[in-house]
Order: sequence, then C-alpha cells, then structure tokens
Amino acid sequence: MRQQIDQIRQAANGDRALHLIREVSTFHRIQASTGYRAAAEHVAKRLKHDGLEVKIRKYAADGKSWSLVQKMFLEWDIQDATLWLAGTGECLADFKANNLSVIQRSHPADFRNQPVDIVLLDRGDQPEAYKGLDLKGKLIFVRDHFQGFMDWAIKEGGALGFITDYIRDMEGIRVRYDLHDIYNYTSFWWKHTPDEPRTFGFVLTPRQGDALAQKCRAQLARHEKDKKQPKYLQATGFVNASLYEGFIEVVDSFIPGQTKDEVLLVSHLCHPRSCANDNSSGVSASMEAMKVIHDLVGRGVLEKPRRGIRMINPPEFTGTFAYLAELGDGVKRVKAGLNMDMVGARQSDRYGPIGLSCTSHAVPSVVGTVGALVMDEVKKNAPGHTRGNFVAMFNTAVKTFEGGSDHIILSDPAIGVPTPMLGQWPDKTYHSSGDVVEVIDPYVLQKSVAICAGYLYSLANLAEEDIPLVLNKARERFMTEVTQAINRAVEGDLTDQQLHDLVQQLTGYYLESNLWLEGFCSGKLGHKARDAIERENAFIRQTSDALWERYVQDHAPGFMPARVSVPEKYQYVPVRTAKSKGPPVHMDDFTLDDPKKARAYADYNRDWRSGLESAHAFDCVVQYNIDGKRTLQEIAQRTITEMGEGSVEYVHEFVQLLKLFGLVEVKK
Repeated sequence: MRQQIDQIRQAANGDRALHLIREVSTFHRIQASTGYRAAAEHVAKRLKHDGLEVKIRKYAADGKSWSLVQKMFLEWDIQDATLWLAGTGECLADFKANNLSVIQRSHPADFRNQPVDIVLLDRGDQPEAYKGLDLKGKLIFVRDHFQGFMDWAIKEGGALGFITDYIRDMEGIRVRYDLHDIYNYTSFWWKHTPDEPRTFGFVLTPRQGDALAQKCRAQLARHEKDKKQPKYLQATGFVNASLYEGFIEVVDSFIPGQTKDEVLLVSHLCHPRSCANDNSSGVSASMEAMKVIHDLVGRGVLEKPRRGIRMINPPEFTGTFAYLAELGDGVKRVKAGLNMDMVGARQSDRYGPIGLSCTSHAVPSVVGTVGALVMDEVKKNAPGHTRGNFVAMFNTAVKTFEGGSDHIILSDPAIGVPTPMLGQWPDKTYHSSGDVVEVIDPYVLQKSVAICAGYLYSLANLAEEDIPLVLNKARERFMTEVTQAINRAVEGDLTDQQLHDLVQQLTGYYLESNLWLEGFCSGKLGHKARDAIERENAFIRQTSDALWERYVQDHAPGFMPARVSVPEKYQYVPVRTAKSKGPPVHMDDFTLDDPKKARAYADYNRDWRSGLESAHAFDCVVQYNIDGKRTLQEIAQRTITEMGEGSVEYVHEFVQLLKLFGLVEVKK
C-alpha cells in the first residue's frame, strides 16, 4: 500500500489542479441555475478529455418534488441587476461587476423609473425596535442577517426588498472589518409556498454599508430640522432574474474496478463565482485525483483496482440526496466514500490545516484510519536529521466527526457509506467574494490531491495483505484518542464518569471498526486476516482496561461507575421510518403548510438548538444512533459522550420533533 501511495503522490500535480480551479471558478454555480449547468457541462467535458467514463445526471428542480428528505427547489436564472442611489449617480450594487452584490435567488424587480425610499433598520431584527415605522413599498437597509426581518418587515410590513451589508463574524477567524471591501455570499432559500413573498435584495461591502448608513442618518437629521426635506434617501434599480421549473445536474465519472463494488468520491460543484477554495478547489483536486489514478492504471504502474472508483460533483446536499434517491438499493455496492470540500488555500493569515474529519462513533469503519495512514505518507516531504525521519511541509489535522457537507448524508447508517471529509478550516474568506483564485496555493493543492487519490486507491484496492498495516494505524489512533481523553480528565475538562463512558465508547468503536473490514472485503478474508483482527481486538480490550485501571489508581482511587436510573419518560425506543434516509438539511421543509409543525420547530430552535455549539453535528449523531434497539436514554448517552455537550432532555425534544415530522416512530 505504501508504495502505491508514493507512486500516486509523485504523479499528483498541483499546477494542473490550479488551472482547473481557474476554469471552474469562472462559472456562477448557484444550485439549480444556468450557471451551474454550464459548469457541470464544462467539468464533464474535461473529465471525458482525460479518458474517464462520464455522464451528467439530471433531476427535477420544480419546487415540489422530494429526493429522500430533501425538498427540491426551482431553477434560477439571472441576467443582470443594479442598484443606484437616486439623484447622485452613485452605483451601490452591480451584478455584472460582482455577482455577490445581489442576494442570490432574488425574484425579478424593476424600479428604475420609480425611486424607492431606503429605510435604515440598525437596531437589531426585532419588530419592537421599530414600532410605528411605515415600511410598505420601501427598501429596508438591514445590518443583521436579513432572515430575521423576513416575516415582520417583508411579509407583514410590506417592505419591497433588502439592502444588507451583513458579514458573519467568526470567532478567532475574522471580524467584519477584516473583510472591509468584501461582499458576503447571501442567498434566499425559497420554499415555494403560496404565502412566500416574491422579494429581492442587494448586498454591500462593510465599507459601502458604513457609508450608506451614515448618509441615511444624515438625511434623517436634515428632515428633523426641516420637515420639507425628505425623510429618506431613495434608490433606483432592477433585478432581471426568474425562477421556474427546471433541473439540477450531477456530474458522474467512473474508473471501473474488477468487481461491482465501488468507492465513492463526492465534491460539490455549487457556490457563486468565484468561490475558489469553496469549492472549486475540492472539485478540481478531485478531478486531478481521478486523472492520476486513471493514468497510472492505464500505464500499468498501478493494477486495476478491485473496486470501482466513482466521483460525483453535485449541488451540495441537494444533488447528493437526488443521486442517492435514484441509486436506491444500488447504494449497497458503495462500500466507502470521501468528501472533498475546501482543500487548497494558502496556510497563512487564518487559513487552517488540511483536516481529515472522521466518521461518528455510530458509524464504525476504518475509513478514517486509512485516510490518516495515507496522510502520514503524503506528509513525508523532507528528510529530517536522522535516518527514517521526515518533516511535513504543510499543516494537517485528523479530527473527530464534524458536520457541514455531503459526508453527513453518506455516513448515515440508513445510507450506509462511511465517508470522512478532507477539508480546510478555518477559512478567512469563507462564503464571500474574497474567496478568489489568489488564495489558492498549488503546493497545498497537490498534497490534497495526493491524499485524495491515495485514499481512493488504497480503499478500492484494499487486500488481505494490507490489513496488518491498517490495524497498526487503527491501534495508534485508538491509543492517541484514549490518552487525549485521559489528559482532559486530569486537567479537569472531563469528570471521572465522563472519562469512563468515553473510554468505553472509543473501545467499542475501534473494535467494531476492525470487524467492519470483513464486510468491506465482502466476507472473503482468509484465516490469517481474521486471526489478525481477533488478536488486535483482544489487544485493544486489554489496553483499554489497563489504561483505565492506571487512571483510577493515579487519579480516582475508589471510583465506581454510576448506575444510571432512567426515568420512564426516556425508556422508549425510537425507530426511523422508511423515508428517514439522511439527516434533513432543511428541517423547515417539513413544517410547510402546517402551523403546528412550524411552531414546534421554532420552539425547538429557540429553546434547545440555540444552546449547542455544534447543533448540526449533534443532531446528525442523534439520528445515526437511532437503530431501532436503543432507548432514548441510550441514544442520548452515546451522543453526549461523543459530542461533549447536550442533554437527555435535548435529545428527547429533538426525537419528538422527528416524530412529528414523520421521520421517527416510537415503540415501548
């Protein structure tokens, strides 16, 4: 395996991948749009040129059909949009100059010949702060996220549309004025219900926003002194756009294997022009990885893989759900996956390492271990001062489960494709017009290509003789995670009981992950490999017991695990329904046209979800742990132990919400 990874590492080319980023990033790749379609056609053409089997899959974007738990939305097309400050000649926004100066998926509008008042709303997003203010037919200039104004200012107050200069601060990464001349990526996510407003919006940079806010206040002050003066500034403009029934596309390319089994690579193709790191880098690195494997196999450097290697480039989440819905039971031949999302930015000025986000404890497999093993080999960049030692020339991290992209769908046990993510975080210019090709480093990109291709081929060609190497790396990871947990307890970050639960859960996870190897190899392992797995698991049990006993002796003499008394309220067993495949990304889709569900979802967000740091990932893990056998208490305990936050009460409320949405049934 190591020799094959080294051959792949040498063949991977960061400059080729960078050229692809320059091409892909020129397309305005909003999900279900003409720009996205053009990008998909371009990617397919390039892959065909490289000799791969390629097809473009099409799915309805009609605003009414569902793909598993994802409601599809309408296609969008935009030709042009501008916003002018009336009477001044100052252009505030111009789509053709910067595509992010418009709120994506805006409805059409035309007020070029009828100036509209601009009302500054800068006291938060609660209606109480603006009592008595007439917003009907006006543009509202909001400095918080626009969604908080939608219901009361647009739907109820009759405001015409938005102007916003909002940019999300990210602790330790960026504040508003780090991106003073940058546009935030802002989008409507329409549900296509009868009462939905047909509104639009424009986006300003923080510098533009500060200047416009000052002008709005000055105009209001002039009005207060002289009532003959207009109260508000005015704007003229238009949005030439349309929403209609159309399609989304998923690019599907394939390297055949010796069997019908497959390893799946996914890298989402969507996001605005240019969005170079997110995710032109993931798409381009994945294309280069497929080319490298295809070429090496074609030249006879690598043997034809035992399992096929398939890549899909979907609109994030939406396209993956659609692809899986079409695949149906065919997903059973997909043994493992990898998600590539943001993998090429220069590792300086608050751009983070290339991170491997592994699977949840509820999804035991060796995919994270194989990814870490390949990463180790790719990091052998320069020799150290002693024989056999190497120094990495780029930063990496192996991390626990995180949410945020297509791997959460594939890794769901209801889908059954354990999938880690290779990605980069933090990213200073994430979801902004600052995410341009200039932030990309071809050196970092080459390393991501090598890790991706090395991982894909290693799993696609995994054989019995590779198992000792994988088991050895798994042992290293197990020891590292348990030791880190013990250190946290010694430092007071975990109680003795929490440490006990975590060590037990980690032990079970690694034991089950090693056993997963036989299923991955379709039950064809010989006695030697089975014996190796059995011996390794015996060693893990012994090591786990020894480490725990040593901790108790040194730090918790006399400790005994608590006996959990489970209230009857939490003794029920949730069971996922047939339609619950993949964690819902837009849970509000299940509330449409049902006030009871809408209130329940709003209450859950306000009273429970807002209190978690990693609510998205936490909710995914809850659903992963619902296996039809565990009680609510057991599901909660496993999720809390893995995620390090939450409560049984939270999990109960979330499961009750899933039940209300028809995604869970309950048995006693």
